[in-house]
Amino acid sequence: IERASARIIKRLLPIVDDFNLAFQNAPAELEGNTSAWSEGFRQIQKKLGTLLEDEGVTLIASDGEFDPSRHEAVTSEPHETVASGHIIDTLRTGYEYKGRVLRPALVRVAL
Repeated sequence: IERASARIIKRLLPIVDDFNLAFQNAPAELEGNTSAWSEGFRQIQKKLGTLLEDEGVTLIASDGEFDPSRHEAVTSEPHETVASGHIIDTLRTGYEYKGRVLRPALVRVAL
């Protein structure tokens, strides 16, 4: 049952990503707008997040030290304020399901 659930949840993660990306790049005129249309989509996003949380899906922390079992380094570069081997930025959120990595976080790491 857990494998089947994990498989379905993995298929939902790109939809979660699309919602997050859409709201991150929403036009400025929608930012303060509380129209029924935009609020409806925000509620759908919230329900999807709650559903995943209720099923035991958690976000992988994307700060602190790089952990190759939970993070996938896309780039590594020198950084003035971040210590070597620590995460600079997250490019894609990672998720765990009941203690197992469903999808690693894509991150940039300091050299």
